Amino acid sequence: MAYFKGEEQFISQILDLKNQAIDNQKIVRTLFLDPYHQKIVEQLIGSNPSLQVGTFGGFGECEYARMVIAPSFYELEQDDYLVQVIRISYPDRFRKLEHRDVLGALMSLGLKRELFGDIYEIDRDFYVAIDKRQEQYVISNLKKIAIFSVKIHPVDEIVEGVVEFEKEVFFVSSYRLDKIIATLFKINRSLAVDAIESGMVKVNYKTVEQISFLCNNNDIISFKKHGKVRLNFTERTTKSNNFVIEGYFYT
Repeated sequence: MAYFKGEEQFISQILDLKNQAIDNQKIVRTLFLDPYHQKIVEQLIGSNPSLQVGTFGGFGECEYARMVIAPSFYELEQDDYLVQVIRISYPDRFRKLEHRDVLGALMSLGLKRELFGDIYEIDRDFYVAIDKRQEQYVISNLKKIAIFSVKIHPVDEIVEGVVEFEKEVFFVSSYRLDKIIATLFKINRSLAVDAIESGMVKVNYKTVEQISFLCNNNDIISFKKHGKVRLNFTERTTKSNNFVIEGYFYT
Protein backbone atom coordinates (compact mmCIF):
# COMPACT_ATOMS: atom_id res chain seq x y z
CA MET A 1 0.00 0.00 0.00
CA ALA A 2 1.91 2.97 -1.32
CA TYR A 3 -0.22 5.39 0.67
CA PHE A 4 1.17 3.92 3.89
CA LYS A 5 4.80 3.93 2.80
CA GLY A 6 7.12 3.21 5.70
CA GLU A 7 4.48 1.25 7.61
CA GLU A 8 5.28 -2.13 6.10
CA GLN A 9 6.11 -3.76 9.45
CA PHE A 10 2.92 -2.50 11.07
CA ILE A 11 0.82 -3.61 8.08
CA SER A 12 2.39 -7.06 8.31
CA GLN A 13 1.44 -7.27 12.00
CA ILE A 14 -2.16 -6.29 11.28
CA LEU A 15 -2.46 -8.75 8.40
CA ASP A 16 -1.20 -11.46 10.76
CA LEU A 17 -3.91 -10.52 13.27
CA LYS A 18 -6.43 -10.59 10.45
CA ASN A 19 -5.41 -14.14 9.52
CA GLN A 20 -5.61 -15.23 13.16
CA ALA A 21 -9.16 -13.87 13.42
CA ILE A 22 -10.21 -15.68 10.23
CA ASP A 23 -8.37 -18.97 10.76
CA ASN A 24 -9.24 -19.38 14.45
CA GLN A 25 -12.61 -17.59 14.37
CA LYS A 26 -11.72 -15.57 17.45
CA ILE A 27 -11.19 -11.97 18.45
CA VAL A 28 -7.72 -10.44 18.38
CA ARG A 29 -6.55 -7.09 19.75
CA THR A 30 -4.08 -4.41 18.81
CA LEU A 31 -2.17 -2.34 21.33
CA PHE A 32 -3.12 1.33 21.77
CA LEU A 33 -2.89 3.06 18.40
CA ASP A 34 -2.84 6.71 17.38
CA PRO A 35 -5.46 7.93 14.86
CA TYR A 36 -3.12 7.45 11.90
CA HIS A 37 -2.55 3.76 12.66
CA GLN A 38 -6.24 3.27 13.47
CA LYS A 39 -6.93 4.49 9.94
CA ILE A 40 -4.54 1.90 8.51
CA VAL A 41 -6.33 -0.90 10.39
CA GLU A 42 -9.71 0.32 9.15
CA GLN A 43 -8.51 0.30 5.55
CA LEU A 44 -6.87 -3.12 5.85
CA ILE A 45 -9.78 -4.86 7.57
CA GLY A 46 -12.89 -2.76 7.10
CA SER A 47 -13.83 -4.07 3.63
CA ASN A 48 -13.72 -7.75 4.63
CA PRO A 49 -17.35 -8.94 5.03
CA SER A 50 -16.38 -11.81 7.32
CA LEU A 51 -14.72 -9.51 9.87
CA GLN A 52 -15.56 -6.48 11.95
CA VAL A 53 -13.35 -3.87 13.58
CA GLY A 54 -14.12 -2.20 16.89
CA THR A 55 -12.37 0.73 18.55
CA PHE A 56 -12.33 1.71 22.22
CA GLY A 57 -9.96 3.89 24.22
CA GLY A 58 -11.55 3.94 27.65
CA PHE A 59 -13.00 7.44 27.36
CA GLY A 60 -16.04 8.94 25.68
CA GLU A 61 -13.79 10.52 23.07
CA CYS A 62 -10.10 9.85 22.74
CA GLU A 63 -7.17 9.87 20.37
CA TYR A 64 -5.34 6.69 21.36
CA ALA A 65 -7.44 3.53 21.34
CA ARG A 66 -7.24 -0.24 21.12
CA MET A 67 -8.85 -2.02 18.22
CA VAL A 68 -10.46 -5.43 18.10
CA ILE A 69 -10.67 -7.55 14.97
CA ALA A 70 -13.39 -10.19 15.25
CA PRO A 71 -15.58 -12.47 13.14
CA SER A 72 -18.61 -10.57 11.89
CA PHE A 73 -21.04 -12.76 13.90
CA TYR A 74 -19.39 -11.89 17.21
CA GLU A 75 -21.13 -9.36 19.49
CA LEU A 76 -18.42 -7.06 20.76
CA GLU A 77 -18.57 -5.86 24.35
CA GLN A 78 -16.50 -3.30 26.21
CA ASP A 79 -14.67 -6.00 28.18
CA ASP A 80 -13.33 -7.46 24.92
CA TYR A 81 -10.89 -4.56 24.56
CA LEU A 82 -9.09 -5.21 27.87
CA VAL A 83 -8.93 -1.48 28.58
CA GLN A 84 -8.94 -0.21 32.15
CA VAL A 85 -9.13 3.44 33.15
CA ILE A 86 -7.30 4.37 36.34
CA ARG A 87 -7.48 7.57 38.38
CA ILE A 88 -4.27 8.98 39.80
CA SER A 89 -4.78 11.24 42.80
CA TYR A 90 -2.31 13.16 44.94
CA PRO A 91 -2.92 15.15 48.13
CA ASP A 92 -1.01 18.36 47.47
CA ARG A 93 -3.53 20.99 46.36
CA PHE A 94 -1.02 23.85 46.24
CA ARG A 95 1.40 22.42 43.71
CA LYS A 96 0.47 20.70 40.50
CA LEU A 97 1.41 17.66 38.47
CA GLU A 98 1.68 18.05 34.70
CA HIS A 99 0.64 15.76 31.88
CA ARG A 100 4.30 15.11 31.01
CA ASP A 101 5.01 14.05 34.62
CA VAL A 102 2.37 11.32 34.42
CA LEU A 103 3.54 10.20 30.98
CA GLY A 104 7.15 10.03 32.15
CA ALA A 105 6.25 8.13 35.31
CA LEU A 106 4.37 5.44 33.39
CA MET A 107 7.20 4.99 30.94
CA SER A 108 9.74 4.88 33.79
CA LEU A 109 7.91 1.75 34.98
CA GLY A 110 9.00 0.11 31.75
CA LEU A 111 5.60 0.44 30.07
CA LYS A 112 5.86 0.98 26.34
CA ARG A 113 3.74 3.82 24.97
CA GLU A 114 1.54 1.27 23.20
CA LEU A 115 0.35 -0.13 26.55
CA PHE A 116 -1.59 2.96 27.60
CA GLY A 117 -3.78 5.47 25.87
CA ASP A 118 -4.93 9.01 26.56
CA ILE A 119 -4.12 10.92 29.73
CA TYR A 120 -6.64 13.49 30.96
CA GLU A 121 -6.58 15.85 33.91
CA ILE A 122 -10.00 16.33 35.51
CA ASP A 123 -10.38 18.31 38.74
CA ARG A 124 -6.66 17.91 39.48
CA ASP A 125 -6.78 14.11 39.24
CA PHE A 126 -5.33 12.31 36.23
CA TYR A 127 -7.17 9.59 34.33
CA VAL A 128 -5.27 7.12 32.17
CA ALA A 129 -6.48 4.27 29.97
CA ILE A 130 -4.15 1.28 30.24
CA ASP A 131 -3.96 -2.32 29.07
CA LYS A 132 -6.01 -4.14 31.71
CA ARG A 133 -3.30 -6.77 32.04
CA GLN A 134 -0.98 -4.02 33.34
CA GLU A 135 -3.43 -2.74 35.96
CA GLN A 136 -2.07 -4.57 38.99
CA TYR A 137 1.52 -3.88 37.98
CA VAL A 138 0.81 -0.15 37.82
CA ILE A 139 -1.11 -0.14 41.11
CA SER A 140 1.70 -2.02 42.85
CA ASN A 141 4.58 0.02 41.48
CA LEU A 142 3.39 3.56 40.79
CA LYS A 143 3.69 5.14 44.22
CA LYS A 144 5.25 8.49 43.36
CA ILE A 145 5.23 10.93 40.46
CA ALA A 146 7.79 13.73 40.57
CA ILE A 147 7.75 14.86 44.22
CA PHE A 148 4.18 13.68 44.88
CA SER A 149 2.98 10.51 46.54
CA VAL A 150 0.08 9.17 44.48
CA LYS A 151 -2.76 6.72 44.84
CA ILE A 152 -4.22 4.64 42.01
CA HIS A 153 -7.96 3.94 41.78
CA PRO A 154 -9.59 1.75 39.09
CA VAL A 155 -12.50 3.52 37.38
CA ASP A 156 -15.45 1.54 36.03
CA GLU A 157 -17.61 4.24 34.45
CA ILE A 158 -16.90 5.94 31.13
CA VAL A 159 -15.07 9.22 31.74
CA GLU A 160 -15.49 12.14 29.37
CA GLY A 161 -12.00 13.48 28.79
CA VAL A 162 -11.56 17.15 27.95
CA VAL A 163 -8.53 18.36 26.01
CA GLU A 164 -7.27 21.76 27.12
CA PHE A 165 -5.30 24.11 24.89
CA GLU A 166 -3.23 27.23 25.19
CA LYS A 167 -3.65 29.49 22.16
CA GLU A 168 -0.92 31.64 20.66
CA VAL A 169 -0.91 33.75 17.51
CA PHE A 170 2.00 33.59 15.05
CA PHE A 171 3.10 35.19 11.79
CA VAL A 172 4.69 32.92 9.19
CA SER A 173 5.94 33.62 5.69
CA SER A 174 5.13 30.11 4.49
CA TYR A 175 3.17 27.01 5.47
CA ARG A 176 6.31 24.89 4.95
CA LEU A 177 6.89 22.50 7.84
CA ASP A 178 10.35 23.87 8.69
CA LYS A 179 8.97 27.41 8.94
CA ILE A 180 6.03 26.25 11.04
CA ILE A 181 8.24 24.28 13.47
CA ALA A 182 10.76 27.09 13.85
CA THR A 183 8.09 29.73 14.46
CA LEU A 184 5.66 27.88 16.70
CA PHE A 185 8.28 26.21 18.87
CA LYS A 186 10.55 29.27 18.88
CA ILE A 187 13.73 27.60 17.68
CA ASN A 188 16.33 28.39 15.05
CA ARG A 189 15.28 27.29 11.56
CA SER A 190 18.40 25.15 11.14
CA LEU A 191 17.45 23.26 14.30
CA ALA A 192 13.94 22.83 12.93
CA VAL A 193 15.38 21.38 9.71
CA ASP A 194 17.57 18.95 11.68
CA ALA A 195 14.61 17.86 13.82
CA ILE A 196 12.40 17.18 10.81
CA GLU A 197 15.06 15.30 8.86
CA SER A 198 15.88 13.15 11.92
CA GLY A 199 12.28 12.00 12.28
CA MET A 200 11.34 14.01 15.38
CA VAL A 201 8.27 15.63 13.83
CA LYS A 202 4.89 14.10 13.04
CA VAL A 203 2.00 15.63 11.16
CA ASN A 204 -1.36 14.04 12.00
CA TYR A 205 0.57 11.29 13.81
CA LYS A 206 2.63 10.39 10.75
CA THR A 207 6.37 11.04 10.70
CA VAL A 208 7.25 13.62 8.03
CA GLU A 209 10.90 14.13 7.11
CA GLN A 210 10.46 16.58 4.22
CA ILE A 211 11.20 20.14 5.30
CA SER A 212 9.22 21.50 2.33
CA PHE A 213 6.06 19.62 3.35
CA LEU A 214 3.12 22.06 3.26
CA CYS A 215 0.94 22.10 6.36
CA ASN A 216 -2.83 22.39 6.17
CA ASN A 217 -5.48 23.93 8.34
CA ASN A 218 -6.31 21.79 11.41
CA ASP A 219 -3.15 19.71 11.08
CA ILE A 220 -1.87 18.34 14.38
CA ILE A 221 1.90 18.64 14.69
CA SER A 222 3.91 16.71 17.27
CA PHE A 223 7.50 17.68 17.98
CA LYS A 224 9.31 15.14 20.14
CA LYS A 225 10.15 16.53 23.60
CA HIS A 226 8.60 19.89 22.66
CA GLY A 227 4.88 19.23 22.54
CA LYS A 228 1.88 18.99 20.28
CA VAL A 229 -0.09 21.74 18.56
CA ARG A 230 -3.13 22.05 16.31
CA LEU A 231 -2.95 24.64 13.54
CA ASN A 232 -5.68 27.10 12.70
CA PHE A 233 -5.19 29.16 9.54
CA THR A 234 -7.05 32.43 10.05
CA GLU A 235 -6.92 33.54 6.37
CA ARG A 236 -5.57 36.88 7.59
CA THR A 237 -2.26 38.39 6.54
CA THR A 238 -0.05 41.15 7.91
CA LYS A 239 1.01 44.28 6.02
CA SER A 240 4.21 42.44 5.10
CA ASN A 241 2.15 39.59 3.62
CA ASN A 242 2.91 37.09 6.38
CA PHE A 243 0.17 34.59 7.21
CA VAL A 244 -1.54 34.90 10.58
CA ILE A 245 -2.03 31.48 12.19
CA GLU A 246 -3.17 30.30 15.58
CA GLY A 247 -1.46 27.48 17.42
CA TYR A 248 -3.54 25.53 19.93
CA PHE A 249 -0.98 23.85 22.16
CA TYR A 250 -2.03 20.72 24.04
CA THR A 251 -1.48 21.24 27.76
